Amino acid sequence: MQFKEGFVDSLYYNVLDMTPEWVEQPETIIFHHGVGANTEIWAEWLAVLGLNYRIARFDMRGFGRSTDKPAGNLTFDQLIKDISLIADTVGVQKFHLVGESIGGTAALAYSLQHPDRLHSLTLTNTAFRGGVIQNVVEWDTLLKEQGGAAWSKRLMPRRFHDDAKMSPAKRAWYEKQQGAHPIESIIVARDILVGADLGPKLGEVNLPVLLLHADGSPFIAVDQMAEMHSKLPNSEFHVFNHARHGLPFSHAKECAQVMLEWLERRAARL
Repeated sequence: MQFKEGFVDSLYYNVLDMTPEWVEQPETIIFHHGVGANTEIWAEWLAVLGLNYRIARFDMRGFGRSTDKPAGNLTFDQLIKDISLIADTVGVQKFHLVGESIGGTAALAYSLQHPDRLHSLTLTNTAFRGGVIQNVVEWDTLLKEQGGAAWSKRLMPRRFHDDAKMSPAKRAWYEKQQGAHPIESIIVARDILVGADLGPKLGEVNLPVLLLHADGSPFIAVDQMAEMHSKLPNSEFHVFNHARHGLPFSHAKECAQVMLEWLERRAARL
């Protein structure tokens, strides 16, 4: 097993290769998290995907360990550039890209600008039109008046059902890390996401796309992901029951298994 971590232009990243020797030249999967998260939300995906693929993760600019530079300068174009920066740093020209929430929107935009660098695209709880995202306007007041911990506590029921199959330690970890990010980073990233609109270009995405969505996200309705599915010519759509916006964390193994089987089916047809 090989593990490497480091920083590039203030972005924290790590890359894990635990593929056995008989997996020759394993392809790489790069993961991009969303607002209020960090690289560790993908931890439980590794056991499912790691024997077949090399895994690279990074903390989005202004979040997790990537907080050295002010997030006030963050732009949507920078989010897209950062994906190439991570790919180049971990030494991969072509890769599979997975994104959740704003990470998914950035991944979708990346696929439009750099389709030649992607094998596939997997999006979870992702909006292609930011203006339809609900229940985020009140974040400013809560964050500025009560702070990140109070914002995170308020957000937790929107991330996960109370009876979600998560250990108390796992739930507590998510709430703590979510509330620890700089307030400026949260607000700036929210505004970037709400201002995005990739709808007119969806028909140009010819890559294989896997869409994973929760049936009960309070931010992005199922019909929004269904609309994206209808506009992507080479997509597959899965809805997970009794899930909310924290889908890739609460249902990590289930999501990863769906992705693995989807990739295997595609490989068998090549």
